[in-house]
Amino acid sequence: MLKKEKLETYKKKLLVMREQILNRGMVNRAEGLTIDREDLVDESDHAAMIIQQSVSLNVQARDRFLLTEIENALGKFEEGTYGLCEDSEEPIDEGRLDAQPWTRFSVEAQEERERLAKRFARVG
Repeated sequence: MLKKEKLETYKKKLLVMREQILNRGMVNRAEGLTIDREDLVDESDHAAMIIQQSVSLNVQARDRFLLTEIENALGKFEEGTYGLCEDSEEPIDEGRLDAQPWTRFSVEAQEERERLAKRFARVG
């Protein structure tokens, strides 16, 4: 089980990460996703605009996903389950939490989930 000081460190790290994502403002912003016909002088301008939109959408999707995971992790502090694998209920290695403080699964559980996902992806 994690010590109280270590729990506080992870919680602060998650709060900072959440604030950074919200400050970027990319989560719900549609800015830069509309195309003005006057901006599309030629095909290369159009292609560049499409690529820019794609990148913006990918960043927004990543931020939404990460924000959801961070909120989930912060909720676990309230429940007293932060740092426990959702599958095995065993403690998650601190090295993994250091790298991804929002993680929900131990390395072993995540590898098993990925192995099963690959197996079932081939079946269907």
